[in-house]
Amino acid sequence: MSKCWNCGVQLRDPVPVCPLCKCIVEREEGENLRQIYPYPYTERGIKKIQLALNIYLFAAIATEVLLIVINYALGGPAQWLILIAAFLAYGYVTLKVSIQMRTGYQLKMILQTLLGVAVLFVIDLETGFGGWSLNYVLPAAYILTDVVIVILMFVNNRNWQSYIPLQIFDIACCVIPFVLYHFHFVTNLIMAIIAASVAVLTFAGTILVGGKRARDELYRRFHV
Repeated sequence: MSKCWNCGVQLRDPVPVCPLCKCIVEREEGENLRQIYPYPYTERGIKKIQLALNIYLFAAIATEVLLIVINYALGGPAQWLILIAAFLAYGYVTLKVSIQMRTGYQLKMILQTLLGVAVLFVIDLETGFGGWSLNYVLPAAYILTDVVIVILMFVNNRNWQSYIPLQIFDIACCVIPFVLYHFHFVTNLIMAIIAASVAVLTFAGTILVGGKRARDELYRRFHV
């Protein structure tokens, strides 16, 4: 069995490159195979990407400072400045995670989802905090994550069991709205209950349908 160092997926077939990202894979004993397809970004390409990210960061900071000066001169409210700063920060982190990070797409998906929820939370907070971001958007993000996981399991059906840890992580995240409800940040648990039910049922279905292969993955990852 081989492992892709970029995606982190386990490959049962002795292939030299990952079928998902076309990057080098690693043998179980640690010996690297020859990389037939090069890493998508060469050293020169990485420098160009870093330069582009730095330019974006400078432009974002300059834009925010300029808006602050204009807002101060006009005596306008500061809420919209915070919203613009959140969107600019979201754009920068999105570019950095999606382009520069050599992490697997599973981690990128989680980070993108959390960043999206965070931006919507800032919007909710700056518009008077109606609670919709925590009552509805956060649980909806968990449901969306489950749907995406199931789709990815069908697409990558040869290594579907590698998504089981992501399902467990999603179940753990479903506890957050209930904790926030205890501290009165969440006032409606309907969506949270639905999201938790979807996550648990999806995981249970995966274990039941997956049979021995799913149980072997649980034992390999968690020794249970």
